[in-house]
Amino acid sequence: MSTTLDNLMTATNLPNGNYLPIDLNLINNPQYKDLSIEAMMLHALYTMRMTCSIYNAKKDGSWLDEAGQPYIYFSNEEAAALLRVSERKITNLKNTLLTAGLIQVIRHGLKNYRIYVANPKAPEKNIVVQLSFKNYTSTKSLAPVEKQAETIEETLSTVDRDAESAGTDSQNLLTSTQKHLAKQTTNATSVTNELPKNAAKIKDQQLIDGLSARYAHILPQQAFQRFLPFCEGDYQKARWFVDTIFKAKYVSTQQYIKAGLPAEADVLTFEHNDYFRTSISDALAKALEQMYRYKTVKNPEGFFFAFMKGFFSEKIRQYLVDHYQLTPELQQTLSCVQLTIRQKNSRQKPPKAQKVAKKIS
Repeated sequence: MSTTLDNLMTATNLPNGNYLPIDLNLINNPQYKDLSIEAMMLHALYTMRMTCSIYNAKKDGSWLDEAGQPYIYFSNEEAAALLRVSERKITNLKNTLLTAGLIQVIRHGLKNYRIYVANPKAPEKNIVVQLSFKNYTSTKSLAPVEKQAETIEETLSTVDRDAESAGTDSQNLLTSTQKHLAKQTTNATSVTNELPKNAAKIKDQQLIDGLSARYAHILPQQAFQRFLPFCEGDYQKARWFVDTIFKAKYVSTQQYIKAGLPAEADVLTFEHNDYFRTSISDALAKALEQMYRYKTVKNPEGFFFAFMKGFFSEKIRQYLVDHYQLTPELQQTLSCVQLTIRQKNSRQKPPKAQKVAKKIS
């Protein structure tokens, strides 16, 4: 009798990024023996968010403090919803991570707290690990799947010592790297090193799934479903849509910051301005309709960027008007932004009279 599990994990659908990785040093280093699994999961969430900050820092210099160090914003409310615990529990877990030296929280502005995330320390060499990357050290002859015509023997040693908790008759677990490189053979099946014809499409789909999971806390799934059909399974096209959305958001927020709004203002973040998340799917639908259905846009890339920048600018203005008292300072900020937008539009589009004059000449 065989298993009846749905979506059974096999050689063709191994996890590829659509999960939260927990650093094994948190398990193997006795320094962290008092950490609960919930604390490890919270650190994994912080780590995932930190990779987003580092990525954006390399791209446009955002999410860096005055000393050039990357940081994150992650509210207790959001963490509690993801881990399905109370906000008080998240506060206790954060204190545990603070004590363990895995995070540092620094107040920034009136309401925001910057979180800095540290990598867990590896155990000392004389420590016997509880969970090694493999059950025992060995060498294997592996055939890389990228090179079909050649068979190259590679020696992979995953750890420099044996895990005493695993005997030699236990499973010989492959590392994640080996899973992608090795030709895996079992008694029941034999997986050849021939790439399927649609291997590129499968790889792109896996990358797109990982992209969607990576930004799920910012961009709702419905937003991804708006533009994915136009990507035709191409990861680079999906990546371009996501990058352009964040670029448009960055340029839009910079307009408000230059006009006098504090950089740490909640209204500028996806986490606090819920107008972004609730309206972005409809905005994408309208933009894509102009680009692909009516085909009235000569420069789709430039149009999409300008459309999304206008969307973010308007949602920031709308949030300020709905949630803040319109003081003279705030009114001046809004006026400065509107003036900047009008000036840019006037530079990009010459008046009709000038157009007519050019045609006549």
